[in-house]
Amino acid sequence: MTETGTADAGFRRRRGQTAMVASILVAAGLAMAACSSGSDSPLQSAPAKQNSSTTPSTANPKLPASSASTQQKILTAWLAAEQQIYAYADEPPAPLRADLVAGQTTTDLFPKLSDYYVDPALQSEGTFLLELKMQLLNGPTSYNFGKPSVTALSATSATVAFCTTDSGTTTAEGQPGPLTLDGGAGGSRGTSKLELVSGSWMIASGQSTGVTKC
Repeated sequence: MTETGTADAGFRRRRGQTAMVASILVAAGLAMAACSSGSDSPLQSAPAKQNSSTTPSTANPKLPASSASTQQKILTAWLAAEQQIYAYADEPPAPLRADLVAGQTTTDLFPKLSDYYVDPALQSEGTFLLELKMQLLNGPTSYNFGKPSVTALSATSATVAFCTTDSGTTTAEGQPGPLTLDGGAGGSRGTSKLELVSGSWMIASGQSTGVTKC
């Protein structure tokens, strides 16, 4: 039940492919979809409204006490980024798939990603969402961010350790999505690397391993 990835997000399972390979696969999927799209294309409605919970985290006592306010800003930025991924995953996939087939880009469909992520995480998360919509998967209906904590901090970079859980993606029939696209309930333990960019903390990279629970 474990899979380790190189790009960070709230989702517990990452793809084994690099972002470049995944992008090629998505492009191929778009071409196939363009050939097969029509009145018979499957449609889906949005899943039930998501519920999220997280336990407020306190400053890491192993780091200087003077960094407490900075740690809180970092955790706030991390949570906002993860919540945005879940919000986009929650959007009905069929209309977005149609937009993708029509030629719209990740930036068109998921414009807020760049508010929270920078490359390589930005590219990887965009690719993940594209794959999710192309396969007409519904996002998790519930998720829990647990107790993320800042474990390393410098003037311009930080590391956040986390263990999150969610209900998993599902197909139109309500079955679990592919393991590589967060199918099935479970958890993810890992770290996120954040960078201070123009005064804002943003997720740049990370890694995670799938676990059955936190």
